[in-house]
Amino acid sequence: MRQIPDRILPVEEVTIQKKKYHLDKHYLADPRPFGSCLLFQLGRLWCTEETVVAKHAHINWFELTIVTEGKGIVSTGDAEIPVSLGDIYLSFPCDFHGIVSDAHQPLKYDFFAFGTTDDDLSADLDRIMRTHMPADRRIIRDETISALIRSAISEIERNDRYSEKLLGALFSQVLIRLVRNFSPDSADFSQTKITEAQTLCLRLMNYIDTHIYTMTGLEELALDTNYNYSYLSALFHKITGGTLADYYRNRRLETARLLLAEQDLSITNIADLLHYSSIYTFSRAFKDKYGISPAQYRTRQK
Repeated sequence: MRQIPDRILPVEEVTIQKKKYHLDKHYLADPRPFGSCLLFQLGRLWCTEETVVAKHAHINWFELTIVTEGKGIVSTGDAEIPVSLGDIYLSFPCDFHGIVSDAHQPLKYDFFAFGTTDDDLSADLDRIMRTHMPADRRIIRDETISALIRSAISEIERNDRYSEKLLGALFSQVLIRLVRNFSPDSADFSQTKITEAQTLCLRLMNYIDTHIYTMTGLEELALDTNYNYSYLSALFHKITGGTLADYYRNRRLETARLLLAEQDLSITNIADLLHYSSIYTFSRAFKDKYGISPAQYRTRQK
């Protein structure tokens, strides 16, 4: 599991403007074990027409956003995905995640951020990340999952001597049903055909996205895929029109921008977390992309 900063903002601290009702149990810096499930965050948010959950960086957890009423937009990176009643949106580790409520039909949703120590479930979740990296392939509909999370939200408030066992059982069912929903055998599984070359490019992007805090160089892509890096670089440019170096550079800087906006880590810590050789190198790269220094950007976010 990759290193987590000492303090990570729970959702209520990145929610801006008005909220109607909000319940949040968060254990982001020290996830709470329930059986093989690691609970990072569990709760419920009822939005008003003005509610915006500002885009924020996930570290090493998955998250379900379960729409229980209304509609809105879930953003992942630069993609904006409409969601409505019954939709369950899956966010991945290292996603840049935000939510905007509809002005006329305010969004109500439950949320569940999690990890797992179960090897089989971990392998299946890794497969889902590889095959469903595009943001528009992350929505499922499963009333049983919705009901299980509703039960978990009620149970975590009860907190009697059987709660831990019951919550472990509830979360275990959620994870198994989630994996089944994204299985190639599922009736709802997308049948969109993509080529082997496109799949490999998605794998490269997924590796960068999910290792943004641990990568020290692009040569890791060759080790992960067992392909020559020159081949991977040429293929990526042919399929996407961009370069792997640009993709990696932009993802590091976008991560840095979000971490700066959260006002939690020092600029030096952010540069270290993203493996820049020095704070000067980081500051120069940031200014080249955004036109201002990291310190100036942070000041403007206050």
